[in-house]
Amino acid sequence: MLPELHPQWRSLDFAALFERGAVFVNTDAQNSILDPDGVLSHEDIWRGAREQGGSLHNILRLAAACRGREMPFLWLRYDRFIGERQPVTAMDAAQYGFWNGEYDGDDAQKAWEADLVPEVKAIMALDDITLVYPAWSIFTGTPIERWLAQWGARTLLISGYHTDWCVEMAVRCARDMGFMPVVIGDACGTTEPLHDQTLAQINDCYAPVISTSTAIEALNRT
Repeated sequence: MLPELHPQWRSLDFAALFERGAVFVNTDAQNSILDPDGVLSHEDIWRGAREQGGSLHNILRLAAACRGREMPFLWLRYDRFIGERQPVTAMDAAQYGFWNGEYDGDDAQKAWEADLVPEVKAIMALDDITLVYPAWSIFTGTPIERWLAQWGARTLLISGYHTDWCVEMAVRCARDMGFMPVVIGDACGTTEPLHDQTLAQINDCYAPVISTSTAIEALNRT
């Protein structure tokens, strides 16, 4: 359930925020999370994601509305196995070893885990940006800030997975960097109760949380 919009955000005009300098940003709409054969299938985030009102269904609805406004698109992906291929600290080695010690997939399977799901690939445009980010924040070790500057970005419409990890980190970093993130809460997903708790935390502290329908309504007014 989405939190009620915090009073601190009620003076915002979302249509005005989305009118210019807005960018679609999505994290981790990928096989590891959204495919029943993915390494994170045990989290059950994939269940219902494609159904009416499900998180992936809402991501696709949001994307269609943003595409109609000719926004730039960023599709970000996280590689669970990146710590095996790049220099790591002792803490990284311990964490990735714990996560992946029993995983028996080969290199091709590992690449598949971090690939976008077919539904997203089907709607991508040639100039959409997609990349793997190597840290918890999408801004760390990536050229995203440069692209945002080139686009004159001000507002980031953020959706994706996991709500309590990469989505929240993106929002907090974006605010610190002077951007205006808006989280599309029902186009995000993680395990419960963390999903609801994190959306409430974001809404209380860092950025407004709105529904896909509210976002689309505002986009249609621009």
